[in-house]
Amino acid sequence: MFEKFIEEYGNIEDKVELSKDHLEQVKSFLPEELFSFISNGAGSYMDGFFWVVDPVQFDPILKEIYVPVHEPSICFARDAFGGLYSYEGGSVIYINIRHSVSKVIGRKVNVLFNSIMTDWEYFSEELLLDNYEPAKERLGKVEADECYGYVPLLGLGGPEKVENLQKVKLREHISIVAQALGKIE
Repeated sequence: MFEKFIEEYGNIEDKVELSKDHLEQVKSFLPEELFSFISNGAGSYMDGFFWVVDPVQFDPILKEIYVPVHEPSICFARDAFGGLYSYEGGSVIYINIRHSVSKVIGRKVNVLFNSIMTDWEYFSEELLLDNYEPAKERLGKVEADECYGYVPLLGLGGPEKVENLQKVKLREHISIVAQALGKIE
């Protein structure tokens, strides 16, 4: 499955079992290896940076902030900055709520997890994650319902400085971004 990813970052932390009903709702839309990975449960990897989420619970959040190119779009993870990871049309899409952009970050799920995400330098540069370590040192790790958010929002002219990051409630922050800046395409 994602052996190199697990070897690099360890097992899931803060694990919460996903309901069988929720898993069945998304099973036919995900590649087998990604479905198997999320079936292991929701929780964090990468020292609190990357969080597997319940796709059914995150569906309304995804719909509030993002207009997918292909339906269905299944949100399977999020990061410490509130960025969402969605599977749609055979690709993994990163929805960057800080900069209001989305991009394809992988067409093959195993390559994404075992190559791209295990090369932190490349991964952090590709997704503009330079402020993660300083934010974690300054504010501590985020919990399952939190993310780091820029205050004021970058899209409203806020500077992209660590000093402007705060721990915020994840769902509320994404909703505020959607209301203030519109949906991401």
